[in-house]
Amino acid sequence: MRAEYQRQTIFFGVVALLALPASGQGRRPGPLPPPANGPPLVVIPAEPSPGPPPIPAAEIIKRFSENEDGMVRAHGLYTYHRVVQVLELDEQGKTTGQFQYTTRLAEMPDGHFADVEAKPPDSTLNVLDLDPEHVGVLSKIPPLPFTTTQLMHYDLVYEGTQKVDELNTYIFRVKPKQVERTRAYFDGVIWVDDQDFVIVKTTGHWVTELGDVSTENFPFTYFDTYRENVVGKIWFPAYLRSDGSVTSKKGTTRVRLVVRWEDYKPRDTASPTIQH
Repeated sequence: MRAEYQRQTIFFGVVALLALPASGQGRRPGPLPPPANGPPLVVIPAEPSPGPPPIPAAEIIKRFSENEDGMVRAHGLYTYHRVVQVLELDEQGKTTGQFQYTTRLAEMPDGHFADVEAKPPDSTLNVLDLDPEHVGVLSKIPPLPFTTTQLMHYDLVYEGTQKVDELNTYIFRVKPKQVERTRAYFDGVIWVDDQDFVIVKTTGHWVTELGDVSTENFPFTYFDTYRENVVGKIWFPAYLRSDGSVTSKKGTTRVRLVVRWEDYKPRDTASPTIQH
């Protein structure tokens, strides 16, 4: 895992929007990923600090899952833009082709919210043939998957602590108890902030009974996802990255997926509940 991160500086000016305890009002720097043109990411963290946590692991799990519940409720109060990029890279890591597609979260006539096109897709890819339908596989990955009701489907094992930028985190190995044909489950590692007890980073893949969530046109399997501290204890997905390769008549081409969630803006004044 990379040791260098940049600090998040976006501020939404909505501290008054969320009725959070005073101790959680200020935004905190969160972990940000390496640049999109950087080297491939390491899937499993290396050498986490050994020994038991300062509080029982079961209590940490209880706290972050309850906070995940609160963030799911908070997520429904925001709109955002999602920018999906797929890059083709040469042996030196230089971009030789790019696909980009931007959507925004919008309210539908029936009242539900969905991602709709904000900018038409733009592609200079030479090997992959992508369109918005192919990137729809990302919809199988929930933005906040570790709620109290979802954790019943997983086994979690405490692995130690690790410094992530300015954050001290607890690390948990997460595996699904069983897989299903039509529903994807996470298999990987999560990092939990030791102050806010929220998940700030995840690394792993999403699996079903049929295997990894991946397609021939969308050859990405392992995903690194970083969250952004929007306000208080609210940490939303901000960046996702995955590396893969495709084989064609031209040989093997490295490809990279980068997803950014941008312009989080409140659409309501209701106040979610985030626990200490």
